[in-house]
Parts: sequence; C-alpha cells; structure tokens
Amino acid sequence: MAKAPKLKDQAHIVTANHLTGGDVVYLTARNDWSRDIAAAFVAPNAEAAAAWLTEAEAQAARNIVVAPYLVPVDASTTPPRPIQFRERIRAAGPTTEQQPAA
Repeated sequence: MAKAPKLKDQAHIVTANHLTGGDVVYLTARNDWSRDIAAAFVAPNAEAAAAWLTEAEAQAARNIVVAPYLVPVDASTTPPRPIQFRERIRAAGPTTEQQPAA
C-alpha cells in the first residue's frame, strides 16, 4: 500500500468562502481575495503558509470571509492544483446548475 503524502511538505494556498455571496475565494499576494485559484498566493509549505492563514483569520474576524483554511496544492502546475479531491471540486466551481425561474 502506498504511503500518503506528507501534506505539511506540500505547497499550500489559503481558501475561504466570501461572507456576502458564499463564493469560494483564495487569498492573493496582495492580501485580498479572488474567485480564481490562479490568483492565489502559493506558500512553499504549511509552515510558511501559517502567516497567510493568520491574515485570513483576521479578515474572517472582520466579517470579510468565513472559515479560512490551508489547502495543499501541486505548485508545479498553473494554476496550482489542489491535492485533495474535494478542493479540486471547490476550485472548479459550483456543481449544481442554476434552475430557470418558474
């Protein structure tokens, strides 16, 4: 059986949900938020990403975003590709189709 990767050694980005619209957003190098994962600041590992998470948590305290957390990514691709399947789904956008108004 293959060993699970050591996610702490992976590059990481910070994600959250935007407070007003609920959209998935990513913390950028400018300390603002983007819906585009390609704009996310990529920290080389979880330890380096901790400072970015602290900034994101401060923004959550100011009611800009909800529940920020670190996402391990493959930084060798553009845009960075989340390691975890759930995060790849979140990065791809909503999985439900908007229904036409009745």
